[in-house]
Amino acid sequence: MIRILHLSYCDKHTGAGIAAKRIHNCIEDYNDPIIKSLLRINTCSEDNQNIKGTKRPITKFYNFSKKYIERILIKFFKYEDQIFHSISAFPSLKHHEINNLNIDLVHIHWVQHETISIEEIGKIKFPIIWTLHDCWPFSATEHYQRNDLDKRYINGYKIKNLFAISDYVDKFCFFRKKLSWRNHISLIAPSKWMRDCAKNSLLMKNKQIIIIPNPIDTKVFRPINKKIARKSLKLNNNKKVILFGSLEGGQDPRKGADLLIDVLKFLNFNKEDIQIVIFGKKKNDQDIFNNTFFEIKHLGIINSIHKLSKVYSAADIFIIPSRIESFGQTAAEAQSCGTPVAGFDIGGIKDIISHDENGILIEPFNTKKMAMAIENLLKEEEKILRFSKASRENALNNWDNKKIAESHISFYKKVLNYE
Repeated sequence: MIRILHLSYCDKHTGAGIAAKRIHNCIEDYNDPIIKSLLRINTCSEDNQNIKGTKRPITKFYNFSKKYIERILIKFFKYEDQIFHSISAFPSLKHHEINNLNIDLVHIHWVQHETISIEEIGKIKFPIIWTLHDCWPFSATEHYQRNDLDKRYINGYKIKNLFAISDYVDKFCFFRKKLSWRNHISLIAPSKWMRDCAKNSLLMKNKQIIIIPNPIDTKVFRPINKKIARKSLKLNNNKKVILFGSLEGGQDPRKGADLLIDVLKFLNFNKEDIQIVIFGKKKNDQDIFNNTFFEIKHLGIINSIHKLSKVYSAADIFIIPSRIESFGQTAAEAQSCGTPVAGFDIGGIKDIISHDENGILIEPFNTKKMAMAIENLLKEEEKILRFSKASRENALNNWDNKKIAESHISFYKKVLNYE
């Protein structure tokens, strides 16, 4: 018997949290008699035999306080970028909890918001597998690099500005990781880009690493008749529907909502022919999208994956204008529903889209060229149908739950030298 403990900040509300739960679920559903999977989360959404959250009120209050104080400290450090930063410095005592469990391996996911400290990760006595949902495990405090020229995770963190507190914090945080993480850590990258980043990093270059994409439940995310999907969502059947979606809506600059607006400005369609559909957080989105020429329908946050499947199926094309992505979960979900995807040739997106086969892949960040490609595609119904079929096949071949579960189980056995 191999007993796996998945450790994650949450199991919903964030892309990494959703991915962690899906990985746990696909392993559980695979029903391998020698594999037992348990998910331990810091926030308590659901609590059953195989998903454990924090129950004690005093511990919940402590967890909330740590998260709040860390955010205050990050503001005090005055990072001059819009990237999410984490210091993971406050004790949680989760290493004691983990080390007292009857398990064989710890599978770490996204563990920020002070879920567990850097030092405590180094005190876990079991072998660790870490899925790289972002770049934090091999960087300092930043979850993604500021730009393509930011190679500090490769060359080391130096004090460039003697008066910048953030430089000292980054250098110290990186040193803490280097000093603490001498235990057995293996890595899973959801894309080739993330694998290459980790392999080139100072912290993780000598670690065993394998590529396993995030799983998609292709039985739920499946093509639904477009007219039926649009009727249930009250969308216009006589218009071409362009879809954009992100959990943070237009608030996260990494997701490129501003780039989408540029794309829409270059589209040469009559206003009556196009409807833009958006899902995700609504706050401030109206200010972002109200000045666009086309009709905008905002669906807000969608908590039902069955409804989300209808949303993808209702669209003629899904646009993911992200500046950086470790995988591109929404793009994979859209393809699983048979919806072609347009995106920039960056990060994990280039693992998902095969240009002119199942979607459109455009040089970063040429919004005019993307607009022209989308415009041409929407005028060719046969091409859309061909892309749609290829998208569904791509999902079944690469992200189906069973296939991803098998890849994880095989890697668990390899790490544990299980015969």
